[in-house]
Amino acid sequence: MLTLSVEKLRKMDLFKDASEAALTEICRLARVKQYPKGSYLFMDKQPLDSVFIVFSGKFILYKISAAGYKRVIFMLGEGHILNDHLTKDLPSVINCESFEDSYALVIGKGAFLTVLSMDFSIMQAVLNQYTSKLRRTFRQLKNASTSVGMEKRIAAKIYALSRQYGVKSAKGVVINVPLTVTYLSEMLGAQRETVSRTMKKLVKDGLITYEQRKIAIPNLEVLADFYRKE
Repeated sequence: MLTLSVEKLRKMDLFKDASEAALTEICRLARVKQYPKGSYLFMDKQPLDSVFIVFSGKFILYKISAAGYKRVIFMLGEGHILNDHLTKDLPSVINCESFEDSYALVIGKGAFLTVLSMDFSIMQAVLNQYTSKLRRTFRQLKNASTSVGMEKRIAAKIYALSRQYGVKSAKGVVINVPLTVTYLSEMLGAQRETVSRTMKKLVKDGLITYEQRKIAIPNLEVLADFYRKE
């Protein structure tokens, strides 16, 4: 079981500039909860009285379409707030589950707001996260347009994932997250067969490699030019 400490909290971008007093208060008020792979944190329309923050591992936020298909909106790692309604008593508008064995920091909404009032740096970090998610949502809406071909949509998604989870290697930049074709199709809201065919074409064209559920990009600039080109 993971334990909570000021030192561990300060390693997160969300709390890196926070005061000792604020972090000590979080340690007093919050708890760390384990979520094995595939576990639900919360579901769409579920009332929530707590704030969930990724302590370690990764979680996905997704919606279910009218046709019953899963559409992944975000994959979030350490330090990210998972639910957005912090100040209003509103139910969740999205599903959240663990992408891998993970831990989340759980703290009551009222308690978290009290901490925010103590330390503006945490408030600023929260606002920065919301701004980033909003910008990513706008980019997803653009790339989801029917006027954008599937090759460019997948290339754009792979590029975005490389910015979040990419590590340098002999193969270029490897996305350090196991990604199945099924999961990619859920991120794109597309049919699995379509994504599979398109991935094979991107591999054939030398834009990516795909082995053992790991995607590598030999040249990020070439990939970026490909999906940005009109």
